[in-house]
This record gives sequence, structure tokens and C-alpha cells, in this order.
Amino acid sequence: DQMGRRSIGFAHNEIAAGLFYNLTKKNTSRPLCILLDGMAITAPNINEPIRSSGIITGQFTQAEVEDTVNKLNAGSFPARLSDVPTSEKSIGPIIGADNRDKGIYAGLIGLAAVAIFMVVYYLLAGFVAGIALLMNLLFILALMVMLRATFTLPGIAGLILTIGMSVDANVLIFERIREEQMRGSSLRNAIANGYQRAFRTIFDANITTFFVALILYMVASEEIKGFAIVLMLGILSSMFTALFVTRVVFDILVNNKIIKDHIAMLKLISKPDINWMGMRKAFFTISTVLIVGGLSVFFTRDEAENSKYDIEFTGGTSVQIDLRESAPHSRQEVEDKIRQSLPAANVYKIGDTDLQYEITTTQTNETTSLVSFTNAGETIESITKAILKAEEKSEGTLYNLSVTAEEGGKDFTVTTSQVNKGVVKETLAGAFGDKATASEPVVNEIVSKAVRNAFKGLLDVREDLGIEIVSVEEVPDSAVELAEYLGGVKIVCKLDKETTYEDLATRFKDIRFKPDMQDIAWYQYGIFNAEMLEFEPGAKLTEFVYASAHPEAGYRDLSKEEWQSFESNEQKKIIKAASLASTLSRVTQIDPSIGKQAQTRALIAIIMSLVAIVAYIWIRFGTANYGFAAIAALVHDVCITLGVVTACTYFAGSAFGQAILIGDFKINLQMIAAFLTIIGYSLNDTIVVFDRIRENKGKQRQLTPAIISDSINQTLSRTILTSLTTFLVVLIIYIWGGAGLRGFTFAMLIGIVVGTYSSIAIAAPILLIGQKNRSAQLHK
Repeated sequence: DQMGRRSIGFAHNEIAAGLFYNLTKKNTSRPLCILLDGMAITAPNINEPIRSSGIITGQFTQAEVEDTVNKLNAGSFPARLSDVPTSEKSIGPIIGADNRDKGIYAGLIGLAAVAIFMVVYYLLAGFVAGIALLMNLLFILALMVMLRATFTLPGIAGLILTIGMSVDANVLIFERIREEQMRGSSLRNAIANGYQRAFRTIFDANITTFFVALILYMVASEEIKGFAIVLMLGILSSMFTALFVTRVVFDILVNNKIIKDHIAMLKLISKPDINWMGMRKAFFTISTVLIVGGLSVFFTRDEAENSKYDIEFTGGTSVQIDLRESAPHSRQEVEDKIRQSLPAANVYKIGDTDLQYEITTTQTNETTSLVSFTNAGETIESITKAILKAEEKSEGTLYNLSVTAEEGGKDFTVTTSQVNKGVVKETLAGAFGDKATASEPVVNEIVSKAVRNAFKGLLDVREDLGIEIVSVEEVPDSAVELAEYLGGVKIVCKLDKETTYEDLATRFKDIRFKPDMQDIAWYQYGIFNAEMLEFEPGAKLTEFVYASAHPEAGYRDLSKEEWQSFESNEQKKIIKAASLASTLSRVTQIDPSIGKQAQTRALIAIIMSLVAIVAYIWIRFGTANYGFAAIAALVHDVCITLGVVTACTYFAGSAFGQAILIGDFKINLQMIAAFLTIIGYSLNDTIVVFDRIRENKGKQRQLTPAIISDSINQTLSRTILTSLTTFLVVLIIYIWGGAGLRGFTFAMLIGIVVGTYSSIAIAAPILLIGQKNRSAQLHK
């Protein structure tokens, strides 16, 4: 400012400038509170009327200036949201808490299992690895707090998976130290050489997995981004704890002579001498059969009867029902009931109580509009053609378009799964112009209604409270308690049924994105008791006072029409909130356009991952052969896992399937996250083997089967140990982590087994392809 202090400048457009001038002129010398999401940011004093621009002065630090500027910019976000969310998810708090508790429980069990295994197998070194593992988790949690990141259910899965994967670096180092000790190296040399020789392998293996997680973060949905963030943080943290923290601990132990001349460890496999390359034809045959079988199952599954894709890829609706404790149903009974109205619906059991089920269907809400033509002569075909042509010029698409003729020849009903009324109105207006008039689009919640009707009287319900509006009046100047609503409306209401303040407040929040509330304006409002005071937490009520303020009421008088519209708007909100009858704890609807986008993004994520992997391995190993061999193994792993996941539908309802917790797993964004993680994990295994092959080959021109077999044998102990610990952690998540992650963890279990196999039986043997031709050329 003029005194050289830090200040914050702001400016308005022409419309806001006039309004702001009137406001500041009437309130000079009074504080002006600036709010964001209902919370006060700052409250500067108004020194003079302000029109188009002004400054906020004070004793600000640089951090305070930046913070206030960021918040002001957040409040002026220029984008306009669509009238209706393209993907809407509402999840009851009990479900979220249950998922959270199961995830944490599985994490604690996984942590304990891995720590015990490491201590038992590696003894003192395993104890050191346990310290590193605990520090790794603390670092991840600290970084999540610093970044203000929120844990989602996939995020918890990423944390638990990190427990198993973070052990890998320690295993690599310990096995290298073991080799150095077997060669007769001194204790200090064994430790130094072990860390030095393991570093390159650890770096290569982790950086490629990091690339996969980064790509996943770039293209995934918000829920899956939590998994990617935790995985990236876990990779960075595990490298630090394994390469630095454990080294420091070992140095302390050696310097204090706690470890004198040898680090004792158990040994799983002693000097394996297996001719792996002699079996490569058998491996290729087995893999070919598995790949062909998996892809056959994948492509031959009947999409019309039971799609292998979840609604995230096809578009559709998912509904979770909670039955009353007095009305438990088996999965088959639930399916029989719902298929009477939704023949293509699928039912999945949640938990073991016979009270919770998830129902999914490709059916979505429908929007209908009656189009009346001035003259006869139009046909269903001509109308459909006109609408499709209009879609090319409009911003939206009328998905699942259907046109039916009414009696008389001039009226036609247009039906679409596009629930955005604005898009429907704009498209129909562009299609017919003055030739016809289209009625106001009406949204029909088909799936929710079908579920409610099928389970009428059996569900936990949110009942209609029976609202009665007693009086409506302008907030008087004498109502000091309602000072922030002066010039607004005060509505006194009575309820036929008792409820709590929290339930009533939640009802107002829940109606905001209801399809029939799109045209309602939302202003600042409050709910009070008869004394105009806020309700105490948990307070029960049968009457309340609703107060709301029009944003312009404070500095100009509203016209009669504006006031009537404002009153009607607020009354409609109250009536809708009080009459809200909810029988479903979770409803997820995904627009078909979002499903197509999800498929595209998933494909992009996989392709980008493969390209990044080939490029990095090519650079690190100096030849593309290693990169293409790794890609072949990854494609092998994904194809087989895809086939097994798709085949689960044939076992889901059997006694065997239920015994091992197999469900009708669908390919969704979580499953794509699993495939990308499998890619990263399999690649980790493969690079460890490749790195040893490169080391053993040295300066030799020719790569031989003996070199590859020896390299696999030398890394076999590490491969089995790492796969075992990771498999153990994922198995714990699969059993105790809850149904929400079961598809993800099942794919991971299969991927770990197949990935371990492919790093030995597929990736390494592929390196020999073309070696004979090279050898012949060299001899010539």
C-alpha cells in the first residue's frame, strides 16, 4: 500500500462493481466479512465506497497474503457445473466406517505377518527390516498429512500393498550380503558390497513401478488416485528406509560390535541347480494354453446376459440395499425379486448377515419429453434423424434415444438416458425449431423406484416427515438472532413425525442434486428452534424455523415478483427435504459418456505404461530386446489374469466359489488399478532377473542358456521370498479387507503368482530368441 506494507488487491466486472458500490456505500466504517464455503476468511473494515477495484490492507505476512489470495481465487472459480452430475455417488456413513475399519484391521494383520516372517527368516537382519518397515509406514502417513491427502478405500489398499512390496528392497540387500559372506568377504565388505550391488537392481525395479503408479495417477478416477499416490509415496519411502536407514543401523551394530563377523540368516533354498532354459518349450506351451484359454473366456462371455464390465465402463446404476434385521434374504431371493422389474440386474452379497446386497444394472434414469408438431407428416425415423443431426451442434448427447408415436400423428414421446434437462431441451429445440414445441423434460428414477417397489416394507427407510408450513414472513429488523438473514424470509414449520436436527440438516444437503431440484436456487440458510437459536446436537424436534437470505436483499429492495419467486423457491426446498423418503444407503449412477471415457482412459493408462517401460529398460540395459521381453511377460500376465477374473462368474454362485470368497468380479477402475499394479510388480521381478543376467553376461558377446539359468537360480531365493511376502499381505486383504476390495485383491493374487512365473519362464527365455542367428553372423 502507500505505506509500503503488504496488501491484497481485487477487482470486479462491471455488473459486480455496481452491486459492490451500493453495498460498501451503505456500510462504510463497518467490517465486511468474506466467506468461503460458510467459513470466514477475513473481515476488513470498509473505509470508503468501492466500485470496480480496491485493496485490503493490514499487518500481513507473506504467507498470510498468499493464503488469502488463494482462498479468494478459489471463491471466484469461473467454471459452471453441469446441471446434473455425470457420476453421482452417495454412501451411508456406516458403510464408509465399516470399509475403513476393515482396511485398517487388514493392514495391522499384514504388518504383523510380514514383520514376523522377516524376523523368523532373517533373524537380527529381519528385525532391522522390521524397523525400516515401521518407519516406512510412518513416513507415508506423515507425507499424506503434509499433502492433506485423504485416504480412500483404494488408498488403504495401496498402503497395505506397500507393506509387502517394501520388503523387496530389504530382501535384495540381504541376499546380496549372504552371497558376499559365502564368498568369504569380511563383515564390513559384505555389507558394503551387498548394498552397492543391490542398489542398481532396487533403483531399476522401483523406478519402473513408480512410472506405472504415476501414469495411473494421471489418468485414473479420483478414488483410484489415492491408490496411486500411496504407492508412489511408498516406493520413495521404501527406497530411503531400505538403502539409508537399514545401512545406518547396520553400521551402528558393527561399530558397537553387536554384530562381530557374520550376519546369521536362514536359507530357504541351498544352491539350486535347475536347468530352466531346458524347460522353456514346456513353459511356452503351458503359457500359450493359458493365454488362449483366458482370452477365449474373456471374448466369449455373453455381454447381454451378464456383462464382464462394471457400470463404470458401460454406464448404469449401482444400488446398495440394507434390509431390516427381521427380513434377511438370500442372494437368490434378492435376485428373484429384483429381476421381476429389472431382468438384466446382477446381485452381489455384502458381508455375512444376509442383510446387505449390491444391485447393478446397465439401466439408468430416463428423461422424457412430449414433442408436438404443428403439422402432421413426421415419422419416428425423420424425428430420430433430426435429433441426431442436432446433437452434432449441441454440447451434449441424448444417449439410448427412443422415439414413440402418440395417437393423432402429431405428438411423439422422446425418451433418453440423458438426465441433464438443459441438454435435452437444447437438443430438441435445435432439432425442430418452430416446427414443434417440446414439453418440459421429466426425469424418471427408474432403477431406484424398481428397487423400492421390489423390496417394499423390507428396507430401512427414511420416512416422509409430514411437513406443514405454519407461516411465511420477511425477517424483521427486530429479530436480532437472525441478523445475518435481514431482508430474507422466515418460515415456521411443523412436522407430523419427530426427527433430529442432524437428520433434518442432512435432508437439505441430500436434495441438492436431486433431478427434480435442478431449477432451484440455493442461498445462505439456517435451521433454528422457536426461540431463533441453533439446535443442540442430537436435539429432537417436531417444529423448526427456517431462515434464508437472498444475496441481493441486503442492499436493494426486491420486486414483488422477485420476492414471490424467492418465497416459492425456499418453500419448495423445505417441502422436498421434509418429504424425502430414502430407502437406499448407496446409489451410484454413471452416465454412458463417462463409461466410454473410463474405457479410453484405462486403455491410455496401459499403453502409456508399456511405452514408458520399454523406453526405460532400453536406456538402462542398452538394447530393446530386454524391453520387448519384459513387455511380452507383462502381456502374458494381464491376459491370464483377465481370463481368470472373467471366469469367476461361473464359480461365484457355487459352494466352492463361496468357500474361497469368489464373486462375479467385474472389470472396473479398481480392476484396472490391479492390472497396472500387476504390470509394475511383474516388471519388478523381471528386472531383478534381467539385472543378474546382465551382470553374469559381463562383456561376453553372446547370451547363453547357461547364463540365464544360473542367473535365475541365483535370484530364486529372493524371487520366492518377495512373492511370498507380497502374496501373504494381499491374501490378508482378500480375506479380512472387506468386499469392497475383493475383486482388486483377487486379481492381485492371481497376478503375483503369474508374474512370478513369467519372470522366470517367459521373460528370461525370450532373450534367447534370435541368439543363434546372431551367433552365426558373428562366426561369419
